[in-house]
Amino acid sequence: MISEMKAGQTVCQPLIVRTLRSGNSSNGGVFVRGTVEDNSGSMPFISFEQRIVDKLRSPDRTKSSVYLVTGKVDLSKYARDSLGMQIVIEKLEDLRSDDDISMLIPRGNFNLEQYKEKLSSLIGKVKLPTLRSLLQRIFNPVFCERFYRAPAGMKMHHAYLGGLLHHTVDVAELALSMAQTIGHVDTDLVLAGALLHDIGKVKEISSNIGFPYTTEGKLLGHISLSVMIVREAAADLKMPDSSLQQLEHIILSHHGDREKGSPMECVTREAFIVHYADEVNAIMNQFDTADGKGQWCSNFMLHRDLFINS
Repeated sequence: MISEMKAGQTVCQPLIVRTLRSGNSSNGGVFVRGTVEDNSGSMPFISFEQRIVDKLRSPDRTKSSVYLVTGKVDLSKYARDSLGMQIVIEKLEDLRSDDDISMLIPRGNFNLEQYKEKLSSLIGKVKLPTLRSLLQRIFNPVFCERFYRAPAGMKMHHAYLGGLLHHTVDVAELALSMAQTIGHVDTDLVLAGALLHDIGKVKEISSNIGFPYTTEGKLLGHISLSVMIVREAAADLKMPDSSLQQLEHIILSHHGDREKGSPMECVTREAFIVHYADEVNAIMNQFDTADGKGQWCSNFMLHRDLFINS
């Protein structure tokens, strides 16, 4: 496991390989850099082997693939996220059908069945019949089979099986608590918006190993996909245009600013509440999934070092 690797150790195991950069070294040779991952963490890698560079540069592969990796753990000034270590890859082989890859699938530290029950309970708290019917229509048994398994991200936050359910429920509970404390807020709209803000990720991100983005996800993005799912489900529910527009505004603005990927900026109380609940939950997840405890850890999403004290 990556979390247990030490400098000087020889590695030979299946790993997810993500390519970040390749080129020519100062001595005229070639190199390729990136990260390797399993469900315990990630570590930078480098390789100077021509055949490996060619394999990872191949137009027939995606930027993340699973291989049997052979190499040596070494110290590197570039590897801040892994206590100064990287893997120097010497050999890269395709997996055999009987190779155990269970260690490559990240799993979150939460009770899946409990969160399924929480989702059902939160839907039931929506008092407005049309909004509650919309939620029930979207979160139908067929959709939920995918939703319960889906990650909320490839790497950024809640990047594990069931991560989307985990994130969605926690955001909804936090947003509802904020709405009740603030007052003068449409709590039904807040709750529905929180539960639906990321549903497009079911179509955007695959739950296969490495959580690659789908073609649909790359072309449209989860925010657009979420609005499309909501509109399709609302087509014959006779929802007032004003209610549907405000719900869609929450989804379209939940990243907060255009610079962060939102097509719209928040302009309603409800939209601001869902945005900040989403942001806080994503940030807190960085502490829950950090590589180390009781130490400083460099965080890619937040672009800073975090102190993990518990």
